[in-house]
Amino acid sequence: GSEIIKQHPDFPFPLIIELETYRGCVRYFTGGCSFCIEPLFGQPQLRPVEDIIAEVAALSNAGAVNFRLGAQSCIFSYQSDGVGSSETPRPNPAAIKELLKGIRYACPDLKVLHTDNANPAVVAEHEKESRAILESLVRYCTSGNVLALGMESADPEVIKANNLNATPNQVMQAVRLINEYGGERGDTGMPKLLPGLNILCGLTGETKNTFKLNFKFLKEILDSSLLLRRINIRQVAPVRQTFRAKTRHSDFVRFKKKVREEIDLPMVRRLVPKGTVLKDVLVEKKDGNTRFARQVGTYPLLIGIPYPIELNTRADVIVTDHGYRSATGMEHPMNINKASLSALSCLPGIGKKRAAQIARARPFVTEDELVNSLDDENVARNLLRYVSF
Repeated sequence: GSEIIKQHPDFPFPLIIELETYRGCVRYFTGGCSFCIEPLFGQPQLRPVEDIIAEVAALSNAGAVNFRLGAQSCIFSYQSDGVGSSETPRPNPAAIKELLKGIRYACPDLKVLHTDNANPAVVAEHEKESRAILESLVRYCTSGNVLALGMESADPEVIKANNLNATPNQVMQAVRLINEYGGERGDTGMPKLLPGLNILCGLTGETKNTFKLNFKFLKEILDSSLLLRRINIRQVAPVRQTFRAKTRHSDFVRFKKKVREEIDLPMVRRLVPKGTVLKDVLVEKKDGNTRFARQVGTYPLLIGIPYPIELNTRADVIVTDHGYRSATGMEHPMNINKASLSALSCLPGIGKKRAAQIARARPFVTEDELVNSLDDENVARNLLRYVSF
C-alpha cells in the first residue's frame, strides 16, 4: 500500500509519514491516567523492529523522506522488559537503537526522523537505560526533535485523584536528562532533541492552587536555564468519566495567559536567539503582507516573515524577533540587489526611509558600496550578516 502516498497533495515534500511502533499503554493494568483512552486497548501490542524497518523501506522506495515515530504512549517503553507487571518497565536501548539505525539504513535519502511521546517516570526511574536511548535518539534522529512529556499536573492531589503517570520530581529529572543530551544546536538550526510538556486543566481535584503549582514548576525549569520546545495547555474532555474540578474557566484563561507571557516568551528567546539561522523552512500561509512558515517535523516552530514571499517556497530564515510561541524572521541571506522594498524595510535598523536609500543606490558589488549608501555606518555594517550580493 505504500504507493498510495504518491497521490497525497503534499508528496514528496513536506509529506511526513507517521510510523506506529505499538498500540496501548504499559500502565493499562492500573487503568492508566483517568482521561486517557490508551489503556482501553488492553495489553500493548508492540510491532517487531524488522516490520517497522520493512515499512520504511517500502515507503522510501515510493519516495517518502520524512518520518515520525508516533502512535505510542512512550517511545522509551518500546520493546521494554516488564510490560504487564510494572508501570515503569525497564527500557530496551538495544531494540530502540536497532530500530533507529535500521530506519536510517532503509531510507538513504531521509530528511526528517522525529519521535512522539515519552513517559517521564520511565525516563527518571531507569536513568542508565534512558541515557543510552537518548544517545541513540540524538545520533540517529534529525534535529528539531521533541519528546512530549505527559506531566499533566504538578499538583500531588490531582496526580493521585487521576492516577497520573509521573511526579513533578520525575518530570524535572527527565527534562534535565533530555536537555543534557539534546540541547546542542543541530544542522537545522534547532536544538537536536528537547522535551515538550503537556499540562491538562479541568481534572478531578483541580483547585486554584493547582494553577499556582503548575506555574511554579514551569518557572523552576525557566530559572534553571533548561529548554522546553513547547508547553501545550489543554482542557480535559470527559470521555471515560465526568471530571470534578473546583475551578472556573476564567482561572484557566488567566493561567494560560500568565504562562504565555512569563514562561513561553523568554523560553522561545532562549530557544532561538536573534541571529539564529533556521534551515529549509517552508512558507505555507499568507495573512495580508505576512507569510507564515515552518520546518517539517514534530511541533515545528512557527515563523512569521513580515513581507510577501511566494507560498511553498523553501528557504533558510534568520530570526529577528520573537512572539509567545513563534519567531519573526527573514530569508537568509537576503539578496540585497533583488529584494523588494518591503523586504528591505524589515532588515534590522532599516525602515522605509533607509530601504528607499538602498533601493536607489542598487546594484551593489562590494560590501563597502552598501555601507557607503547609508547614513549610519554601524547600522550598515550590521546588515552584512543578513545579506548577499
